[in-house]
Amino acid sequence: MNLPPSVEIDEVICQCYQVTESAIRNSISEGKLKDIDSVTTACGAGGGCHSCHILIQLFIDQHQEKHTAMEDLVHDHAQKVKKKGILSRFFKRF
Repeated sequence: MNLPPSVEIDEVICQCYQVTESAIRNSISEGKLKDIDSVTTACGAGGGCHSCHILIQLFIDQHQEKHTAMEDLVHDHAQKVKKKGILSRFFKRF
């Protein structure tokens, strides 16, 4: 599987189902997916505890070349995030 150019480390994003960033991004790209539920259906990511929803939404927005303010993503999804430090790594990069 080829990693998107922006993926430096293919980190597991969905801890519940062990789905990597590249698998999520590839599912979004190949399926032209536009919402978290369709990503969950396609690759399983986001189907467990929902901690990864904020990053899945970020990846969807990036694929659509839509700029969503970090504050909006945090407002909508941060209460679900359980993995410390994951948000700063991604938001620092983009």
